[in-house]
Amino acid sequence: MPDHGPDSAPDHRPDDAPDGGRRVSLWLWSLLGLFAACVPCALLVVEKLGSALSPVPLVLAVLAALAGYVLAVRAVAGEWLGQRPRRSRILVWSAAAVLFLGSVAVLLVFRPPPPPLTRMSGARDVAVAGFAAENGRQDKRVLDDVAATFANDMAARIPAATAVRSYAGEASLPLAQLADTRRGALERKTARFADETNAEIVVGGLVSEDRAGQTMLRPAVYVRADQIPDSPELTGWFLGEPVLVARGWESARARAQLTGELTRRIGALTQFVDALDTWRNGSPAEAGRILTGLLDAEQYAGASGFVPPDLVRLFHGHVLEDQAYDESGPGREGLLEDARSDYLAIGRDSPAGRRAALSLQGNAYRRALGPTHSCKPGTVRATDLAQVSKALRVLAADPGMTELGRIKANANLAQVEQCRITARLVKDDGMVERAVATVRTAPDLTGGADLRAFAESIAAVNAAGRGDLTAALDRIRDAIAHGQDPVRRAVWHGLLAS
Repeated sequence: MPDHGPDSAPDHRPDDAPDGGRRVSLWLWSLLGLFAACVPCALLVVEKLGSALSPVPLVLAVLAALAGYVLAVRAVAGEWLGQRPRRSRILVWSAAAVLFLGSVAVLLVFRPPPPPLTRMSGARDVAVAGFAAENGRQDKRVLDDVAATFANDMAARIPAATAVRSYAGEASLPLAQLADTRRGALERKTARFADETNAEIVVGGLVSEDRAGQTMLRPAVYVRADQIPDSPELTGWFLGEPVLVARGWESARARAQLTGELTRRIGALTQFVDALDTWRNGSPAEAGRILTGLLDAEQYAGASGFVPPDLVRLFHGHVLEDQAYDESGPGREGLLEDARSDYLAIGRDSPAGRRAALSLQGNAYRRALGPTHSCKPGTVRATDLAQVSKALRVLAADPGMTELGRIKANANLAQVEQCRITARLVKDDGMVERAVATVRTAPDLTGGADLRAFAESIAAVNAAGRGDLTAALDRIRDAIAHGQDPVRRAVWHGLLAS
């Protein structure tokens, strides 16, 4: 007979009962969820209290948490997993991984935003973003100290800047990309940085050492496109000529010499931006004085600054031509001749060479108008206007011309051709409308709105001359809609009323 004694009773454990299994599962998943949530919650608390973690410490903390989490899962569920089939073990580990990844996702979503950067309130502010080590040999703390010292010294030496502040250590711009040809991420982040800080100019740079141990700094500046729409050559990031730090950062004299050189270059740039702003706001004489001072300074300092001398000459000619609007007789002719000399001083191989060639044609057009400053029959120089028209057609088709330059060439071509029609030198062959159509369909570029408005005003005059008053009204309304110059808009409103 079978033995039914107490020693032969089957081994019944609480975990084998359905209720016991559910309790163990509930206990297991509760602990796993608790472990998965602890580290992200702790990091959130740390950052909420003000100790924001940079990306590297954050990644290290998450990896350390992952290692501890794996050990915790093994310790808590090890015995239970050991007596389960392989399929159950895979399910538990998969679920634990999902819990941990979900908790990390919660951490990234609910991380408090970094503290906002200090916003400057001036109209011409300079932000020093800091300097980056090109070869990784420089101490970041030393470079941040140099940036702060430079900002303090520059604030006292550049009257054209309303405020100068160092953001080294606060901003995290990838300045190392200054050494690369592709700077997309740097340009985008700098644009957001400039908007947040209200900086008109951002200063940075790359630091490197040669084989002899000498330190070199290549300063760089970023200028917002909306600040100088007339000079796209200076928008975005661009590097200047390197500066030798003769005795390293330990020398106070070397730092002072570096600050002096950087201040000279940044000071010239801020004065140039100030001159363009002054010119756009209707004070060409004052802008001319600023640009004349820059040209005199370049004769002694060479071409190591951020603003090429040819670009200064180009705009010096522009402001002289604007001054000529209010003059007549010999005074007007003298200003136009001085502007022409500025344009001729710019070589063809210069980066500003094509712009100077285009400006020369604008200068020739103004001189061809004669003493009446108008296109009345019998008052203009027919041969000069024909030559200007021919040169503008060539420039408008020049593949080396920038897109903005081609837009300007077509707008000027429409102006010259309309002048020839008004002066009864040629018949309307549709060239004005074709040139305006090219401007109208051009890409939307910074500085292009005023050119389109100007072209539309010419098209309005052309349509009125053909007797098409409906088209003339539409064109002048388009000019008013796109124009930003208040003086021209007032003229166009008067034309619309007439």
